[in-house]
Amino acid sequence: MRNIFKIQRAYPLATLIFLMLVTTYTAYFYYQSQYQYSISLVGKLAEQQAENLQRVVESDLHFIGAGANFFHSTQPEDWIRFPIFAEQIVSSSDTLIALQWMPRIEKSNLPQHIAKVRKTFPFYNIFTVPKDGAKTLGYILESSSPIFPASDVYPRTPSNFNALGYYSSRERFQLIVDEISRTGMPSVSDKIRLLQDGLDKSIAKTGLLVYHPVFNVEEPKRLIGVVIGVIRSTRYFQSIVSRTASEHELLVRVTDQGFDAEDDPILYQSKGWQDNIGIEISKIVHLPNRNWRIDFRLQKSLSSNNHMTLWGIYLAGIIISVMSSYIVWLMIRDKQHLEVLLSERTEELQFLVDHDVLTGVYNRRVFTRVLSDMIMLNKKFALIVFDIDKFKSINDRYGHIVGDEVLIHVVQVIQKVLLKDDVLVRTGGDEFCIISSISSYPLLKKHLSHVCHQVASSNYKSKNNIIRCTLSIGATIRDNESLEDLIQSSDAQLYHSKKAGRNCVSIAQ
Repeated sequence: MRNIFKIQRAYPLATLIFLMLVTTYTAYFYYQSQYQYSISLVGKLAEQQAENLQRVVESDLHFIGAGANFFHSTQPEDWIRFPIFAEQIVSSSDTLIALQWMPRIEKSNLPQHIAKVRKTFPFYNIFTVPKDGAKTLGYILESSSPIFPASDVYPRTPSNFNALGYYSSRERFQLIVDEISRTGMPSVSDKIRLLQDGLDKSIAKTGLLVYHPVFNVEEPKRLIGVVIGVIRSTRYFQSIVSRTASEHELLVRVTDQGFDAEDDPILYQSKGWQDNIGIEISKIVHLPNRNWRIDFRLQKSLSSNNHMTLWGIYLAGIIISVMSSYIVWLMIRDKQHLEVLLSERTEELQFLVDHDVLTGVYNRRVFTRVLSDMIMLNKKFALIVFDIDKFKSINDRYGHIVGDEVLIHVVQVIQKVLLKDDVLVRTGGDEFCIISSISSYPLLKKHLSHVCHQVASSNYKSKNNIIRCTLSIGATIRDNESLEDLIQSSDAQLYHSKKAGRNCVSIAQ
């Protein structure tokens, strides 16, 4: 193990050397890359970023479509499982923050609908926010048209609960419903202020809604509801803003060219867009019902930062290399410490498995194993059983703590006079066994008498009390007896010793 530890100590140095080589290579590669970039790359960068945004948006549309398919392909009694299904969808997207289910509800069915939803959300009430108006509770449409109230949402968080019960009373929502009913395709809104953020008009518009139709299985043209995907749109655009591998910075502006976006068409604009003039390329991201124009602008006057960036990479690499090497060293040190502790704990556990916790001698598990092995090998030996005379009266008179101290005292006295090969075992309470290699009756009698005498002559002092202990011992020298017969014979001899007045030895002949 020491050799292994020596090898492991070389890992931090190897890590440092490797990461320094990686840092050197990275800095060298970065330096070489500066000569490869030119203005012609702006188009490729713009194309790549636009495609990335297109894929991310389409991915979210597919996720929202999967949520709509849940209601399309399941029975209404199973719709309560929507959060379980929605959890997988929302967790798969970084930009999709919520899914809402908005069933189509006729005005006459509103009381039943509200009562049903309140079984899950006791606070549920329908409300709307008219254009240029405040939050209004209840049904306010003059035409008695059906509404689409938010009846379930995932994640079920306090902020998302703000959207529960909301239905749109605005004309443009009906236009959206008509459009998705006709085309069967989802519809993406212009940028909006999310209900999850609150109703205060000063809150920035950082969200989009994707309306996905849900049709009846049996009547494919009958719209039964809308699944709305709530998207934090700023995450889309922040993800496409990245520094190029050259000395320049790519600035981005996204403009909504779709319906109802004329009053505030800028979805995102990089900081400093107005202050920089450079090469500019535009790309179009096509959505089901609208287009986004993405303008990419590459600045001209940042080449002076080239060397600073290079040295920054090298300095960061050195710091990371040193910190990583230190972390590796800490991990190896902790691992070595844990290995030592594990080895110690393993030894302790093994000791506890085979030994009596109080006296430290072997326990019944070892007793059974040793006896079984010796009988299987047909060895000659003696089984001695003994207990402390009138031990119960010691416990009753002096207490169990003193009783435990007496047990330890007796074991220590006996261990001093045991032969080298004798195995002392505590089988329970004040009952003990000795497995001895002595197979001669006279020698065994002499040995056990000596043990009995030593215990009787060594009084135990507990505070102001002197406690005298004696043993009753029974033994059998094995010939061909089985384990059960041997134990029974020794117990019988122990009984003879007690009957003979205790403090004596009885050996079967």
